Order: sequence, then C-alpha cells, then structure tokens
Amino acid sequence: MAKKTTLTCPHCGHVSHETMRSTDQVERAVRCFECDTMIEAPADAHCVWCAYADPACPIIQNQASCNPVTIPPAR
Repeated sequence: MAKKTTLTCPHCGHVSHETMRSTDQVERAVRCFECDTMIEAPADAHCVWCAYADPACPIIQNQASCNPVTIPPAR
C-alpha cells in the first residue's frame, strides 16, 4: 500500500509530495503550503486524497472503491 502521494492544490495548482497520515481515518481536508488555503474534499469524493492526489488514500487502495456511500464513516 502506497502512503506517499502527489497532491495538486485545486486553488493554486501547487504540486506537493505528501505522506498520507492515516491508514484507517478519512481525511476530508489538508492545507496547501503554497497558498495557505484549506483543500477540502468535494461532497462526492471519499477524501481529499481521492479527490486531488495520486494514488488514492490507503482505505480506497485496500477496498478498490472511491464511492463515499460504500465506505464506512471514520470513528
């Protein structure tokens, strides 16, 4: 499972190399270090990594689906 990802800020286009911090929790937002804006996942995306990064988050890598309806909510 990949934990390193490339995140592209939808606000300024900045590309950063990140480490996804959680393998079992959904991250809905992260801060862009270039424009200092919170990057939030759209309502139809599982998480910020699935929406704006490659590869997808560890939860999706394990389940092979990015449908937020089929993913159990974080506890």
